[in-house]
Amino acid sequence: MAARARRWWWPSVAVLLAAHLALRGWAAYGAFWYLDDYRLVREGGDRPLASRLLEPYDAQFMPLGRALAWLAARADPADYRILATMSLAMAAAAACSCLWMLVTLFGRRPGVLAVWALYLSTAITAPAYLWWAAGLNQMPLQSVFFLAVGAWVRHLRGDGRRWLTVLAAVLTIGLGSYVKTLLVFPVLAFVTVAYFSRGGPVVRLADVLRRHWAATAAGVLGAGGYLVYYVTTAPQLATVRRPGVAGDLAREMLGTTFAPGLLGGPWRWDDVIAPVAQADPPPAAAVGSWLVLAGGAVVLGRLRRRTGRAWFLLGSYVAADYLLLLTTRAQVVGAVTGTEYRYLTDAACAAVLALGLATMELPGAAESSEARFPRGRTDARARPRSTGSRRPTAVAVTAATAVVAAVTIGGVSSTVTYARSWHSGHPGKTYLEATLADLDAARASSGGAPVRIDLEDQVLPQRVTGALNLRDSSSRRLLSLLSDVARFPPATERPHRLDDSGRVVAADIDPSATTGRGPQPGCGWRLQAPGGVRLALDRPLVDRGWWVRIDYLAADDSALDVEAGRSTRVVDLRRGLHRLFVAVDGGFDAIGLGGTDPGVTVCVDQVQVGLLATAAGDDTPGPDGSQEGPTP
Repeated sequence: MAARARRWWWPSVAVLLAAHLALRGWAAYGAFWYLDDYRLVREGGDRPLASRLLEPYDAQFMPLGRALAWLAARADPADYRILATMSLAMAAAAACSCLWMLVTLFGRRPGVLAVWALYLSTAITAPAYLWWAAGLNQMPLQSVFFLAVGAWVRHLRGDGRRWLTVLAAVLTIGLGSYVKTLLVFPVLAFVTVAYFSRGGPVVRLADVLRRHWAATAAGVLGAGGYLVYYVTTAPQLATVRRPGVAGDLAREMLGTTFAPGLLGGPWRWDDVIAPVAQADPPPAAAVGSWLVLAGGAVVLGRLRRRTGRAWFLLGSYVAADYLLLLTTRAQVVGAVTGTEYRYLTDAACAAVLALGLATMELPGAAESSEARFPRGRTDARARPRSTGSRRPTAVAVTAATAVVAAVTIGGVSSTVTYARSWHSGHPGKTYLEATLADLDAARASSGGAPVRIDLEDQVLPQRVTGALNLRDSSSRRLLSLLSDVARFPPATERPHRLDDSGRVVAADIDPSATTGRGPQPGCGWRLQAPGGVRLALDRPLVDRGWWVRIDYLAADDSALDVEAGRSTRVVDLRRGLHRLFVAVDGGFDAIGLGGTDPGVTVCVDQVQVGLLATAAGDDTPGPDGSQEGPTP
């Protein structure tokens, strides 16, 4: 490297890294929880780490992710900034690992900075980064890919067996993060055969096996043993097969999504299921991207020798990504998964390696890419037809710089657009931030005194949680993690619920069935130990999550047994005139009341059963969780 280039190396690295982390930090700290984020952190805090560490999460074996979720739960499970900081740290590690691999393979040269800038700016890695749960798998994999390739090349160059130890440690971390680490093993094998051996395919393979038999055996046994363990331990995602999905997935993933991502795209996103927006490049841009890539490969092949093997590496890796997606997630969701860059994130790593191998010489390799017309050659075949030997080089450098700048700017623009779907287009963020604001306001208005707001356990809209099942759509499961103000008791005098915008509002019964009024004048239904009453409803109710509203007058504090459907609740009554709401399950046509304390008389007026709805009147919760509303 020239002295001037050496002088600008570290400042250039510092500027690129600072810009990358600034963009990633802005993107992460403006994002919010989504789907698996809640469950992972909740599970990280509900049991000791040792009992969760080796437990698969759905179809993923991810001890490293489990450990990070445990740390987040221990730090502050309600603070999303902790998750964002973890994401940013993983992004920094991946960026530094990428630079280390490029410098290790090719040395400190301007081309390394150009390839690194393309990696730092690509939008291919943004979706897996901004969704924290996905990043727990895919962000470590990027670091593992780069570190593994760099350590293996150091070993191939004869830098000592200590690099095999580094490689083993890196791959172990990767296998504890994401099953796709298995794809790194054939990448290492290909680099060895294609660049550190000579001859035909059979001769190369035999030479590699002879010289690296121990590492080969360890790799095969390690990867094979892990695969067997994974298949027998982790639940399999796809149990059925969708006919005809292969062609549609190839069209979406390979024809539409991949190529634009390499060139700074996709430039446009479909946010119909925001915040996880999907690549939606204009059709002309998708076709044009493939033409540009093909043309660039042809031009580079005319300028440099042995570039085809780098493109073969990239193509094979993307094909492996396609086959893995085809046999797993695509069978469940369909070909639309091909428009999600989360399933191509690691392909960005393969693209970085392939581009470096195609454009720069690999010192220490038996064969590598090299210029067809190196500067300084004077023979007739090498001499360019222009008036000087330096002009084509200057033109090539200028053209390459312009291409890198355009792709980098496009990648940054696409990343910013995608991040905005997490900032302002995230329905769950808008909804739950309104909920948390109301809960925090109740806490603030209490003057520092403990405050609790009794909430109904609702099934939140799918747009809020992203979940496809009722369990992960439960307001109890989400808000119990995010706030210590919310509680979800089976009985309360002051029920609240979340409205369509996420605001906390006072609730009351929307009656579906009622009992008759009691026979005792001025009392209604008289309850006195040891007896009880069974009140018939005016219509039978089907199995559903019902609430019973009991208007009562108690001579003193007392317990009360409420029996309905499958539920038997023991609740507390307070002396005086009050109203109590009790949650019950099942279908029923009568309600049993009894179990009052000896010597305490309780008068019950009409009992109503129904679902909770927004109460009439002022529905803003007070500092003690109370609200203005109808008085019994």
